[in-house]
Amino acid sequence: MDSEQLNKRYSFSFIGYGNVAYRLAITLKKHGHRINYICGRESQKAEKLAYILNKEEHSSTSQVHSSLNYADAAKSEIVILAVSDSAISKVASEFYSICTQEGSFPLVLHCSGATPLDVLKEFPKHGVLYPLMTLSATKPVDFSLIPFFLESSSKETSALLKNICYSLNSEYREIDSNERAQLHVSAVYMSNFINYLTGLAFDLSKPNHMFLMPLAIETLRKAFLYEHPALVQTGPAIRGDIETINKHLKLLDGFPEHKEIYELLTGNISKRRKQE
Repeated sequence: MDSEQLNKRYSFSFIGYGNVAYRLAITLKKHGHRINYICGRESQKAEKLAYILNKEEHSSTSQVHSSLNYADAAKSEIVILAVSDSAISKVASEFYSICTQEGSFPLVLHCSGATPLDVLKEFPKHGVLYPLMTLSATKPVDFSLIPFFLESSSKETSALLKNICYSLNSEYREIDSNERAQLHVSAVYMSNFINYLTGLAFDLSKPNHMFLMPLAIETLRKAFLYEHPALVQTGPAIRGDIETINKHLKLLDGFPEHKEIYELLTGNISKRRKQE
């Protein structure tokens, strides 16, 4: 990729205004790309994101507009369908009909880990720009620390997606839809399930729950230092310490949800120990 291509900036529009649209639009604009339209069914939400993007800290020579009309999005070089996974197929179909009427077909992307590339196959140019990170409107993130997983309809689209990542100083890797779906499942374990278990730990440890943070950090750090986290598994289940396990279960008599999870995970860890 030559230097001119690496420094290229694009015009984007978003269909959707949730957490992914919020954070990705802000960082794209911050790094010199142009955001033309935020489109969606709810005008107030689209207007709110457009207003935020037009604030001084994200300002540039171009203004971001909100619209209820997907045809406005078709005027951009790249359109990102930043909607829920369950809505991507429907929105893509609606947008394709509009692009056909307008005679204009931009590059269309989605950002889903679980949705295959071919949901966008009707568009001449299409791809996936999947950021492997939990994103929130309330917490800024550094996109240089977020890996993107890319999938493309052509070599031209592949080069363009890589250039977008380069412009954001982000790492990237090209993978197919199946591998991306497996990665998305893994992310649910790594983020959603760990967050759920952390909530259970908070319930049991209040008001001392903040003292769990160093343990949580060290547990994850150590897990990634070795070939597999199972190699550094500790605790009563891996030791076969039935006495301690029974003490824990007795303490959990008043917490049926917590006890159910404790028994399930302890049983699975014990099974792995016996299989090794």
